Amino acid sequence: MNLKKLFIISFFIIGLIWACSEKKSSENKISKTKDTLAPYITPKINPKSNDFTLYTIDTAKSKIHWNSSHHFGDLKYKNGNLAFNNTKLTDALFTIDMNSITDTDIEYELMNGTLVNVLKSVEFFNTEVYPEAYFELNAITEISDHNYRFTGDFIVFNKGVSTNFEGTILLKNDSLFFNTKSIILDRTDWGIYYLSDKNPNPKEGEEGFYVSDTIFIDTHIIAYKKN
Repeated sequence: MNLKKLFIISFFIIGLIWACSEKKSSENKISKTKDTLAPYITPKINPKSNDFTLYTIDTAKSKIHWNSSHHFGDLKYKNGNLAFNNTKLTDALFTIDMNSITDTDIEYELMNGTLVNVLKSVEFFNTEVYPEAYFELNAITEISDHNYRFTGDFIVFNKGVSTNFEGTILLKNDSLFFNTKSIILDRTDWGIYYLSDKNPNPKEGEEGFYVSDTIFIDTHIIAYKKN
């Protein structure tokens, strides 16, 4: 048994990383993708304008929850702003700290650390090279009071994938509360093919071991009016 195959088998025994891949449709995903140079994103939010109110997220109280098959955890925001014209959201841009990724379902420290390290590795999110990901709002449609449908780009590895989802926004005094329903993402949209059954070029020893391509996320943001 070669070293690569031994590593993969050990990886699954120790980490129990995600269940076998389930092919799920992503009704909320727009097929169009676009290349975006994330470090050079210029927000449409202009803090010098008097036409809007700017809210800045509280990174200590805001988070992203991720879920893939049997495992789940959290991510933190590095920064983020939302701009309103009166009570209407017009723009939003968030920076996600990819090195903050945690697993919250595995209690055994070794297995927990194994999973987190693999998620940060070059095989998945390569956080040493790409420590940040982004979300940029493109459109918003009101469904009912406080309920909206959003369209925006999730930008990972400098590639944006356009996605739509639903959520709620509540403004109360100088505070903003933004919560989304489940957002369905497919890691292969960003070229993350490691242990995917969609991998066009699987490496030796990877055949027969599959990790789910589908990632569910939901976000919970608290922001405050910027004076």
